Amino acid sequence: MARLRHLLISIGVCGLLAACDRPAAPQAPAAPAPAGAEPSVVAKASVPEQPVDTAWKSQVPAISAAEIPDTLRQADEALARGQLDQDRSPGPGALELYLAILAIEPGNTRALAGVQSSLDALLERGRLAARAGRFADARRVVKIADQLLPNHPDLAGYRRHLASAQQAAEWVGKAQAAAAADRFTEPAGESALDFFTRAMQAYPDYEPAAVERKRLNAKLLDKAWKLAVSDDFHQADARLLESERFLPGSAGARVMGLRIIERREWRTANLLARGNEAVDRLRLDRADALLKRAGMVAAQPFGVEALRERIHLARHYGPFKPAEVFAEKLKVGGNAPEMIVIPYGKTVMGSDEADPLRKASEQPVHAVEFRRGFAIARNELTVADFRRFVQATGYRTVATREGHSTVYDEKGGVFSEHVGVDWRRDHVGRIASASLPVVHVAWSDAVAYTTWLSTQTGEVYRLPSEAEFEYVLRAGKQTIYPWGSGQPSRIVGNLTGDGDLSRTGRKWSNAIPGYRDAFWGPAPVRNFEPEGFGTFDMIGNVSEWTLDCWHDSYQRAPMDGSAWVNPGCPRRVARGASWGSSLDQARSANRLPMAVDSTTARLGFRVVREL
Repeated sequence: MARLRHLLISIGVCGLLAACDRPAAPQAPAAPAPAGAEPSVVAKASVPEQPVDTAWKSQVPAISAAEIPDTLRQADEALARGQLDQDRSPGPGALELYLAILAIEPGNTRALAGVQSSLDALLERGRLAARAGRFADARRVVKIADQLLPNHPDLAGYRRHLASAQQAAEWVGKAQAAAAADRFTEPAGESALDFFTRAMQAYPDYEPAAVERKRLNAKLLDKAWKLAVSDDFHQADARLLESERFLPGSAGARVMGLRIIERREWRTANLLARGNEAVDRLRLDRADALLKRAGMVAAQPFGVEALRERIHLARHYGPFKPAEVFAEKLKVGGNAPEMIVIPYGKTVMGSDEADPLRKASEQPVHAVEFRRGFAIARNELTVADFRRFVQATGYRTVATREGHSTVYDEKGGVFSEHVGVDWRRDHVGRIASASLPVVHVAWSDAVAYTTWLSTQTGEVYRLPSEAEFEYVLRAGKQTIYPWGSGQPSRIVGNLTGDGDLSRTGRKWSNAIPGYRDAFWGPAPVRNFEPEGFGTFDMIGNVSEWTLDCWHDSYQRAPMDGSAWVNPGCPRRVARGASWGSSLDQARSANRLPMAVDSTTARLGFRVVREL
């Protein structure tokens, strides 16, 4: 600070600064600088005036000695908020204010310290400006330091810092030119990638290099996208690989890769859909031609092989494809439940010796073959879906007519009948939200809905057979549980966990150890991850009605996946676990007999559409 004081005293501050509108109070002549001292600003003042764009012109306000305390306060505040000098600010910054004080009181230690702090901060700000490529701002700091403290210990390093940033900027310009000539990664030594590497070697933190590299990579990815749009997926993939070399780990490349995959899948699906349409119309020559084109575009053989199979098997799925999702229009407005097409195939129903919880009613284990696909609702029927039906028909459910249903009683911690509860209520009898699965519906209520749905769409909707439900629940697995052989190691659905609590803090006595899905009662549909065939909530949430009559075993059960029905049977089969089910009830083979007029907060349904 002694050196700074000596320099500023020797400057004769106001004599240097262009904005001193009036002279400061008379001061004693400054003592000559001792031998070996840093060059003073007085010496610089005698140099011929520099061009306008090379000299710093401060806007130092003229103040009186009485204004020094207030000006010091203003200067300190300006320094604290980062207004270091006037620059583009409407008023003087900290530096001008401190200099105004020193013009009157050259020995003011607080102002001297403020000038030093302001210069230090300006140099740091200049480094940030150079890093960001704002060279006019960075060079302006050099002008200020040159005039006020040309021998500042950090100034030489700052100049080197600025020179390195400018060199990096030149390399970035060469990279731009190379990219414009489509030389992103080749030839070696003359590619945009090489020039960016040199820019980073010159100045590793030069921000415009990273920004421009990302921008040019976006252009490269755009080339890949245009190739994909023209169905040249081979070249599109080559551009993606080039992008990975040009900018490794690019999030944009990952996104574009997904877009191209989606485009490729879409294009494949489009050709396959047209091929399937040709099969539906028995135009097999056209289907073969479309199959050939699809084989050239498709990244994976699965859809192509499926079409090839359809050419031979013709109408196993009608106009649909396996795993296709659709929702048909209703005459009253809106859509039917969203459906997903389930592939035909084989499964094994029931539980065998590997299941320690097997029951006689789940035996014997037997094979079932579905020779035709079917569509099943992706989620349980919601309150909103059922409301549309009731409003359109005036239908009165069993619970509505009888005036009661079974709910969970928080006070007693048991399930009991409560009056005034029907499909509009939730598991404790409150008004149910539209996205909850509809409960408190009897078997006949569910059948009435499917009959109405069939009338509305002109297609055949019904409850699933027990075999269809287990087939979709297993989704190709022959394990004890839909997710595997032991208790779940992750959240798979709405089941009873020992971490679940009711509103009053009750816990389940039959809870799954270490399991918590955060719901006590039914959850809004699709609140958990999709299951193997793309459905939701078959593992848990609410149990569901099926078409089948209850039989104590699978002796003489159908082998084709159809419902096992006897006229006038008093009990039907409910499948799937509910929010109140223990682990044994979540087994893939578990089945429950339910009286057809049962209504409870744990039982709902979903629909199947025949293809």
